[in-house]
Amino acid sequence: MSGLTFRTNHQVRSHECDIQGEMTIPSLINEMVHVSGVQSAALGNTEESMLEKGLSWIIIQYHMDIKRIPKKDEIITFETEALSYNRFFTYRVFRAFDTSDNLLVEVMTTFSIMDMASRKMTRIDKAIVAPYQAEEIRSLLRQPKIQPVDEDNQLTMPYRVRYLDIDANKHVNNSKYFDWIINTVDMAFMLEHRITAITIKYEKEVEFGNMIDSSLSMTEESNGQIVTAHQIKNGDVVACVANITWEKR
Repeated sequence: MSGLTFRTNHQVRSHECDIQGEMTIPSLINEMVHVSGVQSAALGNTEESMLEKGLSWIIIQYHMDIKRIPKKDEIITFETEALSYNRFFTYRVFRAFDTSDNLLVEVMTTFSIMDMASRKMTRIDKAIVAPYQAEEIRSLLRQPKIQPVDEDNQLTMPYRVRYLDIDANKHVNNSKYFDWIINTVDMAFMLEHRITAITIKYEKEVEFGNMIDSSLSMTEESNGQIVTAHQIKNGDVVACVANITWEKR
């Protein structure tokens, strides 16, 4: 049994797109998370009410299956559904459809709740999740295992965490990590390939002024697909790991 579903339409804007006129992954993620925020507000569970309790939603992991990326000016429908929760995690799915209701993108997301004072995860308050009518479960929903970066064959690019990388929850917005990850991939490669899947897991927070290193390595699968393994480190601490699957356009 799943929880409440919420749908809304969106027209893809030019500033949400890349050089090829396709919606960028950060833009896609930001809009999807915005839709869940709209649903939450409609249910009386606003970001402000969470902050008044000293709490904030945080995203632990995404797994994205991409059939086609939406394009500039395209009208799409975003759908989000609260699936289930356990003691420490909640699970929500996001979907994007075209005007013929064909599924374009599906994203399974693992959320948790952070205590803003301690900056640590806290147990899920049933009163907070009750409006979503999600199922309480005992088990963990497992996402695909992430292949590590091959450190003997990696490319690394440094980035500094800037003021505009920090959001209202006072941490680096989760979509910013996609910028750091995807920008390590060669542009010529991206023009010739398209993303079919992404799995990303957030391990540790990074803060304003930190110098992070974004590394990637690349392997070719037996089916001809390319998998890039990614790692973001803050000094010796791993902040984020990800895999992206690519295929020829």
